[in-house]
Amino acid sequence: MAYNAHYLLLLTILAVVCLISDLPSAVLGSGEWQEVDPNDPEVLANAKFAIDEHNKVPKPKLLFERVFKAEKQVVEEGINYRIDIQAVKGSGSFSSLYQAIVLVTPKFKKLISFNNLID
Repeated sequence: MAYNAHYLLLLTILAVVCLISDLPSAVLGSGEWQEVDPNDPEVLANAKFAIDEHNKVPKPKLLFERVFKAEKQVVEEGINYRIDIQAVKGSGSFSSLYQAIVLVTPKFKKLISFNNLID
């Protein structure tokens, strides 16, 4: 009888440990991209940051117009934002669509990638 009680206690402890070990992924997210409001102030700030960083390279400058779509992904370092941005190239009159990935951490932002989705 005591053997069964110890066995049951051990199984209960193992079950609790398994549940707790999955807690960080439940709290922090599984790393999947989640859609966010493209008009969210944080998204807009990150989109403009991406344009500003892109404009540091000697190319025709881009002028931010709007965010088409935005997603975020919780990662170990912070949050990745994948943002589809409509922008005008230089003094041109036509818009193009770009996708930026911006890593946001408590200490800094970093432009991970910036690509033209149309060209």
